[in-house]
Order: sequence, then structure tokens, then C-alpha cells
Amino acid sequence: MFDNRLRSSGNGSIIWGVLNLALGGLVLAAHNNWGMVSLLLGLALIVAGIYERTVREPRVIIVSAVTLGFLALWNFGLIGLAAIGRLHLALGGKTLYWAIAQAWGAFATWKTYHVYEKLRDATDPQILQQVRGYVDELKKSKPDQSLDLIEFDVNAGFVRGTQRYRLKPVEDLYTVAQYKVQLGRMHLQNVTFIPRNQVTLSPEGTKWMSKKLKASLQLGSLNLRKVTITSDMALRISPSAVAAMPVT
Repeated sequence: MFDNRLRSSGNGSIIWGVLNLALGGLVLAAHNNWGMVSLLLGLALIVAGIYERTVREPRVIIVSAVTLGFLALWNFGLIGLAAIGRLHLALGGKTLYWAIAQAWGAFATWKTYHVYEKLRDATDPQILQQVRGYVDELKKSKPDQSLDLIEFDVNAGFVRGTQRYRLKPVEDLYTVAQYKVQLGRMHLQNVTFIPRNQVTLSPEGTKWMSKKLKASLQLGSLNLRKVTITSDMALRISPSAVAAMPVT
């Protein structure tokens, strides 16, 4: 889950870098050589963002935070130079908001370093790699082409939208991955392991042939309502419960 946040943070660094490349270009176009510094720092942010997206180590957060921090200091410095009449700010008074946003981004990025470092120190690398394999398999698998993968949707309301769950048996456990479905894409939100005997399905209403069923489902201590699941997937969880339903 934290690796996903690193990818998002890397994307943010790349966006900041592109914006500062554009800003540096504007300053240079105004025949001000100070724009070269913004160009170099923007390029550094793009490199840091790519590095953060590809390398799964706590040090990548430090690289991104320090680079963004230097950029914030540079923009504060530009404000000081403009105040004494040494240069003209391409963005005018908006440079202050720009610098504050970058400083806050650097601070927020730095804070995540300590969290990530503790997570890595407390994690067995072999187990982590194994779990990553489970998660990748769940994301790439096609439920209709799998013999044991279970998939169902939960209507979580207008704000949270549709939540999709995928379950994969691993010995006497289920690997459970929860995704948010947005614009046709699944975004991982949570991963857990639940004993298989703590997963129960309770169909609601009648069974319509070749259509999805409405049900409630117990995942360990979590009770899910407004579940939509196909008959095939429901049979993989509880054949007896589905078989006992009246057919219309």
C-alpha cells in the first residue's frame, strides 16, 4: 500500500518538475538568466520522481523531499531578490503561494520517510515479496478464467462508490484485496488475510438464472451488505447456500 503512495508521490514530483521547467523557460524568455536555476531544479525533480516511482527504498523519499525543499527555498529567494529590485517575478505575487505549496509538499514528503522506514524495518523481505506476488496475481487475474478466484462488488454509497473485492485461497486462508472502481479501473485500497472458515455468504431474495445475485457477506469481523455477485462466484464461496435458494 505504501508503494502505491510512493508511485503517487513520484508522479507529483514529476508534475512539479514539468511546471518548473515551464517557469524557468518563461524567465529565460524574459532575458533573465535566473531562470536557468528553475530549469535545473525542475529537471532534478523529474529525475527524482522517476527514481521514486521505480526504486522501493526509503531513501527515495529523502531525495524527493530535499529536491522539492531546495526548489521552495529558491522561490523564496526569488521573492527576496524581487523585493530589492534585482529581478522581476514571472508569476508576480503568485510566486509566494508557489513557494509555500512546495515547502508544504517537501515537509509532507519528509514525514512519510519515517513511516516507510519503520514499515520496512518491521517487514520480512521474503514475506513482503510473497505478498506482492499474491497482490499482483489478484490484480492481473481474470475471474472467469480462474478456477478458484472469487470476485464481487459492494455498493458503498454515493461518496465511496463501488468497492470490488477479490479473494484467492492460499492454504487455509483467503488473500483478500479491496479495490475502488473508478472510471473502469481498479485502485488497490487494502489487503488482508482471513481464515476460509470465517467467510460466509447469505444470499438475499431469489436466484435468477445467468444473472447476478444480491447477498450479504461476512469477511472475518467485517460484514458487507449490498453485495452483488454472480452465481458462479457465489458457488465458490458457499455451494449449499446458493443451491438452497428458490429459482424464479
